[in-house]
Amino acid sequence: MKKEKRTALLQIFGIIALVLISLKYLNELFGPQISTLIVAINTILLPLGIALFISYLLAPIVNFIEKRFKIKNRILNIAIVFVLISFLFGLFSYYVGNIIYQQAVIFIESDWDRIVIYVNDQIDNNESLRSAYDNISAFVNFGTVTPILFNFVNIIRGVTGFIITIVLVPVFLFFILHDKKRIFQGIISVVPKNKQKHLNELGSRANTVIEKYFNGRFISMFVMSIFFTIFFLILGFKEKSIFFGFTLGFLDIIPYVGGFIGMLLPILFSFTISDQLMFGEWAFVAVIIGNFTGQFIQGNILQPFIMGKEVNLHPLLVLSSFIFFGALFGVTGIILAIPITGIIKTSFEYFGELKKS
Repeated sequence: MKKEKRTALLQIFGIIALVLISLKYLNELFGPQISTLIVAINTILLPLGIALFISYLLAPIVNFIEKRFKIKNRILNIAIVFVLISFLFGLFSYYVGNIIYQQAVIFIESDWDRIVIYVNDQIDNNESLRSAYDNISAFVNFGTVTPILFNFVNIIRGVTGFIITIVLVPVFLFFILHDKKRIFQGIISVVPKNKQKHLNELGSRANTVIEKYFNGRFISMFVMSIFFTIFFLILGFKEKSIFFGFTLGFLDIIPYVGGFIGMLLPILFSFTISDQLMFGEWAFVAVIIGNFTGQFIQGNILQPFIMGKEVNLHPLLVLSSFIFFGALFGVTGIILAIPITGIIKTSFEYFGELKKS
C-alpha cells in the first residue's frame, strides 16, 4: 500500500474515532435532552415514513390514471385514488379482513390454550426440555415484566403517538403525492449547481428502485398469502387457513425471519389437530416443505419477474437494514429501512459508474 493511501486511511479512521468519542461525551453530558429530541424527531418521522411507504404503493396508480384518462389536475387524480383505494380496502376488510379477525380471535381464545397445554405436556415428559424451561423462567417472570407492561406514562405516550400518527399520515401522504418532485427540487436547490445534475440522477434512480421494490414486494406478499391459504386448505386447516395463510404471506416482508416466525403458529397448531390433517402427525413436515417451496417460488420466480433485475436488493441486505435502522430509530427505522438502503445502494452504483467513465 502506498504511503499516501495509508495516510488517507489513517485520517479516515482518526475522524471516525473522533466522531465516536464526541458522540459518547455528548451522550454523557446531554443524554436526557438527546433522548427527548430523538422522541420528538420520531414523532414526526413515523407518520412521514408510513406516508412515504403508502405513497410508493399509490404513485403508480396515480400516474396511470393521469396518463390513461388524461386528467391534468393532480389533486383530482389523488382524490380519485384515495376514494378507489378506500373502497377496495373497505371491501377487503369487510370480507377477507373480517374472516382473518374472527379466526384470530378464536385462535387466541381457544386454540392457543390447546397449544400451551400440548407444549407443557411435552416439557413435563422431557427432562432436557424441563431443565431449559426452568432456566428461562428464572430470568423471565411476571414480576420483571409487569412494570414494563403497566407503565402508565408509556401507555399515555403510546396512545398520544398513535393519535398523532393517524392524523398526520393522510396529510403527509397527500403532500408527498402532490408535491414530491417540488419537495425534492427544493432540497437539491441548496446544493451547488455543478452537483445538482448528479443529485437529480441519483434521486431518479433511487425513486425507481424503491418504488419497484415496494410495489413488487406488496404484490408478491399478496400472491404468497393466497398460495399459503390454498396450501393450508389442502392440508385440512379449514377455517384457520385464511388466518395462517395471510399471516405467513405478509410476515414475509421480513426476509428469512418473517417466514420462520409465520411458520411456527401453524406447526404448533398442527400438533393439536394432527388427526384432522392430511399426513396426520407428520403434517408439520408438510408445513415446513410448503413454506420453503413458497419461499423458493417467490425468490426465484415471482420477485425477479415483478420487480426486475435493476432492483436487486438482496434479502440479507434487507434484513440487515431492518435490524440496523430498527435498532437506531425503532419502528420508524424499520419503515424507512428500505428507502434508505435503496438510496445507499443506488449511490454506490452511480459513483462506481462515474469512476469508470
